[in-house]
Amino acid sequence: MTSLKRFVFDALLAENSLAQLEALGISVRGIAAVPPTVQVDEGAFSPRMLYDAAKMASVFTAFFCLENSVRDLITERLLARQGIDWWNSAVPQKIRTAVEKLREKEQKNRYHTQRSVAMIGYTMFGNLAQIIIANWDEFSDLFPDQAWVSSRFNDLEMSRNVIMHTGVLPPIEMERIESIVRDWIRQVG
Repeated sequence: MTSLKRFVFDALLAENSLAQLEALGISVRGIAAVPPTVQVDEGAFSPRMLYDAAKMASVFTAFFCLENSVRDLITERLLARQGIDWWNSAVPQKIRTAVEKLREKEQKNRYHTQRSVAMIGYTMFGNLAQIIIANWDEFSDLFPDQAWVSSRFNDLEMSRNVIMHTGVLPPIEMERIESIVRDWIRQVG
């Protein structure tokens, strides 16, 4: 009887662990979890506005994934190569100061969720390229040259600013983003 109880208890623990992973959006049973969404009263907005929002949502997804993967790349690379204090030793002072000011401002509004627990989560998009270039010896094996990195980030930042300020990009700009993201993935591997 004891082994049966243990089996059932272990199964319940496993089920709970799987449910927690799925709540985080991690598919563990071969079925993609549906993320929580904000409900919009579609009758309150024009069809054109809803169409543009849906179109730009796919662009936001591309930016979200790319920007966060660049943050992960920088963190993993600099942590492995410069150690636990990489933020203080590798990130330019100007960026660290701007991040600290942003964190201090955010901490005054404790009711609101923090954007990140990591300092790099507070960097601006363009700062990511600056960090890579400032630590070129740590990243030079991944990219053809610094100009390649700078040009991708400059092009992306212009489009990113349009999206993040509720603008709409024309198809040619969406194609450019898609191309740059594809190039980045192939380059970084």
